[in-house]
Amino acid sequence: MEHTRIGILNLMKNKIETNHNFEHVLRNDEVELTFYYSATRYNDRVLDPEITSTMKPLDLTAIKQFDGFIITGSPVEQLAFEQVTYNQEINELLDKLDELNIPQLYVCWGAMAALNHFYQIRKNILPHKTFGVYQNNIIGESYFLRDIENEFPAPHARYAEMNHQDIDMSNELETKAISENGLLTLVESTTKPQLFIFSHLEYPQSGLDDEYQREVNSGKVPEASLPIIIIHRSTIIQCSLGKRHRHNSSIIG
Repeated sequence: MEHTRIGILNLMKNKIETNHNFEHVLRNDEVELTFYYSATRYNDRVLDPEITSTMKPLDLTAIKQFDGFIITGSPVEQLAFEQVTYNQEINELLDKLDELNIPQLYVCWGAMAALNHFYQIRKNILPHKTFGVYQNNIIGESYFLRDIENEFPAPHARYAEMNHQDIDMSNELETKAISENGLLTLVESTTKPQLFIFSHLEYPQSGLDDEYQREVNSGKVPEASLPIIIIHRSTIIQCSLGKRHRHNSSIIG
């Protein structure tokens, strides 16, 4: 039986770990995964041999071989799209995927970039990082949610949100699920084979804590400004600067 070939553009900093996460959730004897990294982002850098031995620089001429393609998240959601150094490369990839009509899955920042590129959906920076495991409500029928019960848990970790009003006004997009704090979980195109997911369903059990530790250790974000997540049933409590409060973000309009 012929394998289903899926290409994955991995834009995360922890590339090997991210590869393993996707390999774990997509493991199947009939699925063949090919991992790419941004060619323009690393064209003047020496990469770890473990990356170059398991991943390839993005090659648009190879895209036509795939039955599906995934673009991961990236820790650049606080930047304007045009400020991202590999933005042009991403846009060229998006156009190629659209031209070939290859089924596409976009995750977190990948979903933000694709929604903006294809549908001109605006991005809004959140007052603080959304970070935790939230209950998610199914608000529209979806083939991809057919075996999932309402109020399903999923991890969210991001500094930005796409404009809900822009999405609602588009006749080419439908929101299928939102988190309990009113943020996007799943958006689908009604006209193209495109799926936009904002939760990190590929994360293992330690995924959120690993991300928290990476941000603390980076030195770029003061530890006191990062939320400490306490999960108690369906309640997410954020403790920041010693002050405990229930997280509540309104829908971005």
